[in-house]
Amino acid sequence: MASLRKQAKGGSWQLRLSVKKQRCVISLTDLSEAQANRWKLFVQAIANSIDFESPLDRKTLEWLASLTPDQRKKLSDKGLIEADDPVNKEITLSEYLTAYFESHKSELKKASWISYQHTRKRLEEFFKGRTLQSITAMDVKAFRRWLETSNKRDKPKDGEKVKPLAINTIKRRTGLCRQIFKQAIEDGLISRNPFVGMSTSVRSNKERQYYIPLDIFSKVLEKAPNATWRSLLVLARLGALRIPSEAQGLKWEHIAWEAKRISIVASSKTEHHAKRAVRILPLLPAIETELLKLFAEADEGAEYVFPNIQADTNLRKGLTVMIQRAGVTQWPKLWQNLRASGATDFAKNLPSHVAAAICGHTEQIAKEHYWTVSVGDLDIAMDKLSPKLATKLATIDVSEGLETSPSVSDGVDAETKKAPIIQGFDEICRLMSSLGICVTVDDIGLEPTTPTMSTWCSNQLS
Repeated sequence: MASLRKQAKGGSWQLRLSVKKQRCVISLTDLSEAQANRWKLFVQAIANSIDFESPLDRKTLEWLASLTPDQRKKLSDKGLIEADDPVNKEITLSEYLTAYFESHKSELKKASWISYQHTRKRLEEFFKGRTLQSITAMDVKAFRRWLETSNKRDKPKDGEKVKPLAINTIKRRTGLCRQIFKQAIEDGLISRNPFVGMSTSVRSNKERQYYIPLDIFSKVLEKAPNATWRSLLVLARLGALRIPSEAQGLKWEHIAWEAKRISIVASSKTEHHAKRAVRILPLLPAIETELLKLFAEADEGAEYVFPNIQADTNLRKGLTVMIQRAGVTQWPKLWQNLRASGATDFAKNLPSHVAAAICGHTEQIAKEHYWTVSVGDLDIAMDKLSPKLATKLATIDVSEGLETSPSVSDGVDAETKKAPIIQGFDEICRLMSSLGICVTVDDIGLEPTTPTMSTWCSNQLS
């Protein structure tokens, strides 16, 4: 361990430590006690890196980059760093990735760590031994195009083309890359981020949204091999549970059998939210039936409902096999589409804010990522609205109002100073309102706003 000793004369400090079993003494001048202790901390980290042949962590790299040439010379003279390391020496992308991920490992959950490693492997595979400083904006565009054809998870069958990664997966990976290179700028290793300007915002992918009808789901459920799989399936499809994140934290004590409620307490997806309150899931009869069967098979005193499920448990393969055995078409996002279908059913039968609360997301998120409109919904809408529309339109003659409606060039009425009323339009609005088809207009109105003027006006009116 490094130690500090203040000299009696001159007020300088002696930093003593052992590196590779060799004693090392560094003289420090013009430093306060706090600054000397900071030197002690980081020099010990460098010594540990040498002794254990491990990369320097990010904070130590930042500290080294902040030193003056004379201060770095003190370290290089003792063999702790090279004369041009790490400020002037170009390091490889692989070396920096090792240091970056090691410094963040303790902050990441297991599932996130696995996801991050996918991105790291793709970076190292594409750029191989390239230095961090040599990677250009043109290089990263080529990297993104390569990601679209380098799907390592869904390997093509004989004669099939490589199935491209989903656009949102590519955006997440390039977003992490931009974050890594941003940190390299802060570390003083590069001056520009080649990933800047690349779109990384994840949006709802309508092509991968899919509603799973209950008759199709029941065929898959029949092929479930045991009570564990059946319970997982009904919780996902009927209860809109997140699989595996919410399933792995579910305990038997969270199930109130008499009250017909399930408390969803732990979820890695929502624990970072400021208001991560417990949400209540109704214990629907079909869910209760399967959970009772699973409870009967559980070990006495068992705590968790699904003790063998972890963040990295592969549940895709088992579900894929069941879908194949059921003889139905596989949907795009195996578990997420099940949850989204359940969320859609809740929204059909309950007020939207209640449905969103049960599923554990906001109405805005539900509209963008979960709620879907099926062919059956359109058929129901036609069946309900067609007779009403036919009856209403038969009793309203809007042709006269439309024919005599003034044009825009007619301007405003000279006496009332208001725009003339279009009778036919008024009748159509009443018809839409009676059918429950409402168009809402906020305080700004229908006209597009001028940013500066609308802001000024709203401030004045308020």
